[in-house]
Amino acid sequence: MEKQRTRIRFNKNYDALENKENPKKFSASHLAGLGVGGVIGAGYFLGCGLAIHESGPSVVIAYLLGGLIMLQVLGSMTSINVNRLTHGSFRVYTEQFCGPYLGFLLGWIVFISGIFTIASESIAMSVFIKFWFPNIPLPATSVFFTFLIVIINSLNMENFGRIEGTMAALKILALILFIVLGAYALIFNPLPTYPKNFTSIRAFFPNGISGFFQSMLIVIFSYSGISAIVMASSEVENAKTTIPKAVSYMSISIILVYILSMFTLISLIAWDKISTDQSPFVQAINSLKLSWAAYIINIIILLAAFSVMVASYYASIQMVTSLAEAKKAPSLFAKASKKGFYRNSWILVGAVSIVLVALSFLLSQKLFNYLVSASSYFTFINWITNLFTYLIWLKKRNKNEVYKSPLVLGRFGAYVTILAIAFMFIMSLGVPDFRMGFYSALIIITLITFSYIILNKTHLEND
Repeated sequence: MEKQRTRIRFNKNYDALENKENPKKFSASHLAGLGVGGVIGAGYFLGCGLAIHESGPSVVIAYLLGGLIMLQVLGSMTSINVNRLTHGSFRVYTEQFCGPYLGFLLGWIVFISGIFTIASESIAMSVFIKFWFPNIPLPATSVFFTFLIVIINSLNMENFGRIEGTMAALKILALILFIVLGAYALIFNPLPTYPKNFTSIRAFFPNGISGFFQSMLIVIFSYSGISAIVMASSEVENAKTTIPKAVSYMSISIILVYILSMFTLISLIAWDKISTDQSPFVQAINSLKLSWAAYIINIIILLAAFSVMVASYYASIQMVTSLAEAKKAPSLFAKASKKGFYRNSWILVGAVSIVLVALSFLLSQKLFNYLVSASSYFTFINWITNLFTYLIWLKKRNKNEVYKSPLVLGRFGAYVTILAIAFMFIMSLGVPDFRMGFYSALIIITLITFSYIILNKTHLEND
């Protein structure tokens, strides 16, 4: 009987979300734009330098492998989401199928990971702005950009979708421009290029297989923003057709531009000369003496980081609101204005982001490495949890829940992906800077667990 009541509740949620008098604000293009906006940012444009240092030219295969893993996770999340559309999406599904603790843990680590992403992107923007203003202190510009993103996220949903869609298009165009210029240089430019990176196994894997797998932590971070598209799914038009279409647009475009642009980058510049003090893409274009292109690409890269901050901010608001509605966070964060604006959640996300970014006054750019690695470990946990939720859903789903995303290869794909993520988790601990992120993530998970125990105990005493 309890299962039957649960099924009815989810069906009602879906119908309510599909039939609100207030029409949805996101079309397939808007939702895909939000997805691209949440994924392509400093984790790729700046963080890829860290991945290249670990893996060398084989980073091209690393981004392909990361894309395949992302497809399995995104497909599993989409399969459940299309059938059981609800506010809070995968946090709610995890709680339903894996128990209240994992739902609580997942919700809070996604929220904190979103905050970490906002902070890391703001630091990256400060690195990018040094292209024009090398003497401006990084912490000051980081805090400024964070304040700016707080203001933008107070805009209404319609403008938000348009902003993200425009920024997503610019990011794709920037990478296409880089690929085209790189291809022209490889064919016609007399300046040195580096095809020798692909001439032997040793040249392709200069740090061995271990270096290749250690780079996967950063590669996974480059794909980690996929949660934004799932969190926004309850705000779309015609969810049953819009979500699969948007997910396909987003995943195919991101994987293609990642692999092609990374291949171009490795062909244009020596992998061991790539600096993490600026974007490797700008460094590569500068090596071709194309200053005008370097200006354009740096501007768009700056917008790319800005776009990820917008999407991450939005996803964080959605998550803390969902937690509050489920009584896993203070109820004040579930309160919305008549226009649907969650002011308290907006303030919380902004305040925590600004405090975190302020740490750059102490740690400077080193904070970026710690934030990226900690967020990546959260992503590992998030993705494994979602895959387990998908496996349980396959066994317990309702008869009318027939949609299965073609992106995920069923149970086989889910199990293989879980094993691959677990292996990459272990390998990444061999990098000292990554271990610092792991320790930070471990402390936060411990605090979340203690909070859950206290909250659960308080509820039992009140009952």
